[in-house]
Amino acid sequence: MQQSLDTVRGAFEADNAPLVPRVQAFLADILRTPASHARFMNELSLMEHMGSNKIMATQHGAGMDLPTLKHLAEEARHAFFFKRHAEGVARRPLDYVQADLLSPAAGRLYFQKLDIAVEQALAGEPPRSKVLYLHMSLIVEFRAVWFYHLYETALRGAGSKISLKSLLAEEQGHLSDMAERLGALGAWEPARLAAMCRAETTLFGTLLGRLERAVAAPTAVAA
Repeated sequence: MQQSLDTVRGAFEADNAPLVPRVQAFLADILRTPASHARFMNELSLMEHMGSNKIMATQHGAGMDLPTLKHLAEEARHAFFFKRHAEGVARRPLDYVQADLLSPAAGRLYFQKLDIAVEQALAGEPPRSKVLYLHMSLIVEFRAVWFYHLYETALRGAGSKISLKSLLAEEQGHLSDMAERLGALGAWEPARLAAMCRAETTLFGTLLGRLERAVAAPTAVAA
């Protein structure tokens, strides 16, 4: 299992290699301006919050196993982590509103389109099934680990006191956990997962473009 997970992750990183310079430049830009950095961390908080809500939405009836509850709690904690640091940098309370975010519509659109892509790839699965939840979560965790590694490097380079090490450790744990749970359900298909990851990479490129434009024109209303 670990070997095939590493293979999928290697393909993911290779597909995303062209995006690395763009992400590095974007992070360098926001770290130069505390106001932009605060809005970006608040954006990350919102996306982690949306992620925790999506986990909750996949559960139905009385069923909520311990691993899913743990995942939900950790995603909510990540939302709190970024919100707390965003407000520390901004030196004021922040809400999930346009003025306190870079491009809130971009994050929502990313999740909506990713939902559609995963549901289409798993067309035989019933709505809100555990297989759908695990695939969606695994794909998002690939992105989180990839992005937060770059962000952690940028933070260290900027001399920031904010550290993502503990958060990254949790996200890494989520990757292995989701893969093992898919395997236990007989739903671990690396080729299918890799195809979904490629679709996500396209969506992330669009999200990144919207964030880049928001930083380049901070007074404009981000689309």
